[in-house]
Amino acid sequence: MIKRLVLLLAITLSIACASKKTRVSFSNQAELLDQKGWKIDTLRKDVIWYKFSSSTDREFAGQNVNVVSFNPKAKLGNAVLAYKKEKDSLSVFAGRISGAIAGINATYFIEKKDSADYMHLRLKGKDIQQVKVPKTSIYWWKHQGMMTFNDEGTAFEIKFSPTDFSKVKASNIITGAPMLIDNFKPVGLTFADTAGLQLDLKKLHYEHYLKHQGVRHPRTAIAVTKEGKLLLITVDGRNPKAKGMSAKELTLFLARYFNPKSAMNIDGGGSTMMWIKGEVPNGIVNYPTDNKKFDHYGQRMVETALFIK
Repeated sequence: MIKRLVLLLAITLSIACASKKTRVSFSNQAELLDQKGWKIDTLRKDVIWYKFSSSTDREFAGQNVNVVSFNPKAKLGNAVLAYKKEKDSLSVFAGRISGAIAGINATYFIEKKDSADYMHLRLKGKDIQQVKVPKTSIYWWKHQGMMTFNDEGTAFEIKFSPTDFSKVKASNIITGAPMLIDNFKPVGLTFADTAGLQLDLKKLHYEHYLKHQGVRHPRTAIAVTKEGKLLLITVDGRNPKAKGMSAKELTLFLARYFNPKSAMNIDGGGSTMMWIKGEVPNGIVNYPTDNKKFDHYGQRMVETALFIK
């Protein structure tokens, strides 16, 4: 009788432990609403790396997407925004961030003759660049959204930019465009929807919002979930193996798989890069396009990068 009770207790404890492990694992991956087509790696308990590739998905066949999720509530790390006027590749940026685990390129260029005044960048209370372009400028849309965050790199918010940034109390601001999701509303579906338009997009200025966001390109984006997690997103493009996405398609993709509270497109195209610590050959895990090859060497020199450490 005693032996049976001991055996029963052992079985009960074993089941309980197994159940607990399952719940922990599910908790890490619960933010991914549909796991088909995805590979999942845990970089740290609070940092999950999701990789999407599918040849059969009805909506997103031929896409190559990387997403890193960071949970600041675990209190194991923080986010860091790095800025360097002289520009560097993402892998070089990463070498200067002690303890960096993952990172992406960040906002549009600040130090550029024809665009230096369409972005707002504030770091630790100091405005490095302020928006000055009028609403009539071709660049009017490029600071449509902003992410604000605390100096600790543990609390993030993405929303539409104000007319006057001086009224924003946040210590850190990074702008981007377009807004893709605002309080769960997929606003990116209509920002540059070219469906049905009798318009030759090739004739438009490259920075025209319809040409810039209405067609497929490599994309970089950031998102914040209902639980306060930060998502770093890259979409590869300009290659038969990776079609790239329009702003509309990226909005649909994020809503379908992650349903974040808010999301914003940032600098994409040849700037799109994601770095993961320890990945060969150089930490770059997506396929940057500046060398016009489908490999990990075509990094572009950028000014800002966002890391998890």
